[in-house]
Amino acid sequence: MNKLLATLLCTALACAAVPATAHHSFAVWDMTQNVEFKGTVENVKFRNPHAAMTLTVKKPDGSTQTVEFTETAPANMLVRMGLTPDILAVGKKITAIGAPRKDDPSVYFLKAVIAEDGQKFQIMPP
Repeated sequence: MNKLLATLLCTALACAAVPATAHHSFAVWDMTQNVEFKGTVENVKFRNPHAAMTLTVKKPDGSTQTVEFTETAPANMLVRMGLTPDILAVGKKITAIGAPRKDDPSVYFLKAVIAEDGQKFQIMPP
C-alpha cells in the first residue's frame, strides 16, 4: 500500500510541475533578435512574476510609436541587478532592447535597459 501511495504522490507532483515549466519557456519570443528603442517610459508595472513596460518612441518623421514590453525578469531580480523602479519611472528617457514575440512582432520581451546616464542593465544575454 505504501508503494502505491508513493507512486501516486510522485505522479501528482510531476503533473503539477508541468504548467510551471511551460510558463517559463522563451519559445514565443525570437530571442536571437535585439531590437533597440530610444524613448520615454510611459507606463511601468514593476512586479512579480514579470515586470512590464510601455515606451513612447519618437520616429524620424516626428510621429510617435508606443512599444509594449509585456514581459521581462521579475521585479526582485531586476532590483538585485541594480535596475530599480526609479530608473524605469514614468517620464524617464531610456534605451530599451527587446526580443519580438514570434506571433506578434509589435510586442517585446525586455532584454536590456540603458539608463539616461548611460548605465547598462543586461537582463538577458545578448
